[in-house]
Amino acid sequence: MSDRINAIDHVMIHVPASQSAGAVFERLGFAVTPKSGMPGLSNRLVCFGDTPHQNGVCNYFELMALEDAQAAPSPMPRLLNGFGPVSTVMAVDDTWAVTERLQQGGMAIGPVLELQRDWALSDGTVITPAFSVAIPDLGQAPVYWNYCRHKTAHHYVRREFVTHPNTALAFDAVYAIVDDPDAAAAHYARTWQARVDGDRLVLPEGPAMHLMTAQTAKSVLPDDLMTTDRPGLKGLRVRVGDVAKARDVIEDGGIAAVDLPGGFAVRAADAAGCALLFGERHATDR
Repeated sequence: MSDRINAIDHVMIHVPASQSAGAVFERLGFAVTPKSGMPGLSNRLVCFGDTPHQNGVCNYFELMALEDAQAAPSPMPRLLNGFGPVSTVMAVDDTWAVTERLQQGGMAIGPVLELQRDWALSDGTVITPAFSVAIPDLGQAPVYWNYCRHKTAHHYVRREFVTHPNTALAFDAVYAIVDDPDAAAAHYARTWQARVDGDRLVLPEGPAMHLMTAQTAKSVLPDDLMTTDRPGLKGLRVRVGDVAKARDVIEDGGIAAVDLPGGFAVRAADAAGCALLFGERHATDR
């Protein structure tokens, strides 16, 4: 075990209600897990199988709803005060070791939480994901992030979870708007121990995060894809096995596709506040 951060494990998207948000993503051609509860919170997930789960790294979207602000762990109620993508959640080897390293570097972080939950599936099976998570205080990062260690990562790659009608395989890029990309990159290079490659933050596994100003974001996320160009997480790129089939499935669900080089996109307004880009090749191959 080490104090290393391995990957962007998943992206938390705050939604008004997890059940209805899941229905939106089903219209987008994703398989969505059943609703599951945690103290004060509920979620549904969109999981992907192209990830090294054997190393404790998952790859999914988390559609998170605040059910009871009094019961939710701090500072989740303050984080979940606007809808759309609100956090990257990082996969780590050892939550305690990462917390010690970051606290020594001056970050304020709440206690490590050891959690598990019963997850009832549609066939009556009950599985029990277990994980440890740490939640830094708000206001310490250009774009908020927290981190976890999966103890049961195999639960997230069940065949029924990762087989998507739109042929999705993984999300392989995260797009964020920041005021000062150089200062933001320095933060992530220090805290994530990420490698900076142009506008990308690269980790040992998983998606890269792209840091953009509101102006440079227009080359990736045209204005009509975003609900706002204020700083924060703005979009994700989904790698699919068949871009034509993905588009057909999404349009059959009544959701408009926007042409982009090498693929297409779905507007943030049609995807819980998070613009989605779709393409067949890995983002780094474009």
